[in-house]
Amino acid sequence: MRSVLLPIDGSDSAFQAARYVIDFVKQYGALAIHVANIQPKPFEWATRGMEPETVEENPSVQAHVALKPVLHALDEEGIVYQTHVRFGDTGEALLALADELECDHIIMGPRGLGAISGLMLGSVTLKVLHLAKIPVICVKNDRC
Repeated sequence: MRSVLLPIDGSDSAFQAARYVIDFVKQYGALAIHVANIQPKPFEWATRGMEPETVEENPSVQAHVALKPVLHALDEEGIVYQTHVRFGDTGEALLALADELECDHIIMGPRGLGAISGLMLGSVTLKVLHLAKIPVICVKNDRC
């Protein structure tokens, strides 16, 4: 493992995945870590007449809130990382980002919605697992 994509959505599961990466780095050495947050594209009707900078400002604030605990944990351990905020379909954006950054692994925490909810709501983890061309490590949340 040389370069990993670590998707963060603010959930406990995502934080557990970050802890996994931290422990891995402590045991095996440095990685190129790309911490990512994907925000949904705002609806056009909701942003009509707004300046593009204003449209991007609110999702960027939401991304910062989601990323903050993980970035703090990485900083505390002195681990170097890069952050990426993208807009769009979460699964597709993650896969495109992993490809763009030439990551060799994706390490993520499933949300733990369960089989029925996952089928009804759609599952980012399931989509990534099915479409990824690189290994995906799913780190189970202790609470699941």
